[in-house]
Amino acid sequence: MDMGETAKPAFPQTPDGVTDWEKVFEDPDQGLISVIRTAQTADNLRACMMIVIRKLFTRNNDELQVAQLTQQLEDLLAQSDGVVPTDAAITMLRQIKVQRQELAEAYLADKKRKKRRKNRRAAANSAATKNAIYLLFKNPKYFIGLGLVLTVLLIGVIAALVIGGAQTADDADPAAQAGGPDSAPPQETGADTPKVKPSQQDMPLPAFTPTVRDATAAPVAIVLRQVTLPRSLGKWKRGPTHAMPFIFITDEGAVSDVCRQYPHILSILNVELSNAFQDIEVFDEQVLAEVARRVGPILNSRLDKPLVTRILLAIPMDTRDHPPSRCGLATDAFGKYLK
Repeated sequence: MDMGETAKPAFPQTPDGVTDWEKVFEDPDQGLISVIRTAQTADNLRACMMIVIRKLFTRNNDELQVAQLTQQLEDLLAQSDGVVPTDAAITMLRQIKVQRQELAEAYLADKKRKKRRKNRRAAANSAATKNAIYLLFKNPKYFIGLGLVLTVLLIGVIAALVIGGAQTADDADPAAQAGGPDSAPPQETGADTPKVKPSQQDMPLPAFTPTVRDATAAPVAIVLRQVTLPRSLGKWKRGPTHAMPFIFITDEGAVSDVCRQYPHILSILNVELSNAFQDIEVFDEQVLAEVARRVGPILNSRLDKPLVTRILLAIPMDTRDHPPSRCGLATDAFGKYLK
């Protein structure tokens, strides 16, 4: 099953309506940690941990976290010297538990803050309405003034309707009424007749000269669903959050061959991005260009023949520039990225 389509499991809830992460991880009978403790071999531990990771990270933009945790798990198993590293795996899960609990607390705090703001606005609007009604009936001059305004408006509407109807009847052409239906329009003299201009169809068309853009075929490229850039690795903390991968290919017939490698392409991109962002202090597009340069040969090695000519990791120019599918031929809408 594709990770983006993994069904979200039904986890136990707290009275506040958020997931009870303590119970999800630590329940002695059905908790995730109790499942991990049953693994008897390294292969069983790997399988159990991958199931847990994919059940916890089910959103489309969780691919990077899954790739990072998978790499962390593989490093842990490689360093275990044949011993099943159950305790180390449980430590990984408890780190995830703490992160989820912090996110749940932040969500509840934001939800309460929005509710308080909404209640304050409702109370203010109610008080203003009550105050206006109180003043209207407490002081007779306000009530009389409102009645006079409404009366003037009503009189104005009626007058406009009456005057408009009278003008419609008076606007009829007296000459047309007097001449009758058989009267003919006055004939114009030849001197006053304007010269007839040639129509556009009679005019010669200029010769078509193709421009450089018309004469040059646009590059054939595949666009992938946006990938998430690392946010908490190394020293770099701020910058764009997503990149849009474009894979330039030899011809349109190679689209299906390349898109069949989509899961592998995504895995390579996530691993290479994670490695590239470990130690950078300032982000620039050269970082993405270096990642793209390394990914191209790796992808070609998995294909029957080298179909990929170049890879581009572009920062979206507009939030509306979103690929319609996870892997497909780039349409004219993405032409600004393919220049």
